[in-house]
Amino acid sequence: MEIGYDQKAPLLIQGALDSEINILLDALKPQRKETIGGFIFYECMLQEQPVVVSKTRIGEINSAIATTLAIAHYHPRMILNQGTAGALVDWLNTGDIVIGKRVCYMSQFSTDENRDADAINPWKTDAYRTLDGDTVTYHADQTLLENIRNACRKMNREVCFDVIASGDIWTKDPLQIHKHHQSYGVVCEAMECAGAYLAANSLGVPLISVRAISNNELKHQVYHESAGATAQQFVLELLPLL
Repeated sequence: MEIGYDQKAPLLIQGALDSEINILLDALKPQRKETIGGFIFYECMLQEQPVVVSKTRIGEINSAIATTLAIAHYHPRMILNQGTAGALVDWLNTGDIVIGKRVCYMSQFSTDENRDADAINPWKTDAYRTLDGDTVTYHADQTLLENIRNACRKMNREVCFDVIASGDIWTKDPLQIHKHHQSYGVVCEAMECAGAYLAANSLGVPLISVRAISNNELKHQVYHESAGATAQQFVLELLPLL
């Protein structure tokens, strides 16, 4: 079922952790805090535009539930799923912005018998595959994607529009990282994107993911929590143009 929307509907911004929403809350000054199904939502205003900031918590299941609850309760006109991501290519650096034109779901896989392979880490072999043999991919809303491209031109901001890997994983093995990129074309990974895209696409709500690179194992760039601030500051700059 597709839900109807109007221009008075809020814009929903998601972040998994307090460190991924605190700057947004400081800037938007919530008028009300609502808890729905155990998930927290902050109701704000940006000029005359209602904005809801959602703390999804970590992981695909939490993200899918939080997104579904938000759509059912607030009927948002669009969703910005923002936060941090780990780089899977050597040309991304901590602080770079990646916009997810597609998301590849990486938590669905089946291993073979692993007679001579590494049964603990199937990504080191050719055993990795999705359960139905195909890669599960979710697409960003194309109109919203183009609107953000135009907004980035107006902001004179150089960002990367590419494919995000998403799953309840944190990849540090360089061989595994290279295999992800070579096999699926992904450039970074985040834990909440696929759940949010699935829920939004199922209910007909435009959604796109905005991610700041927090670490790059290939270049020995360790995790920086400040990437959460980078993503939020980018979103605050983007909001008036959407």
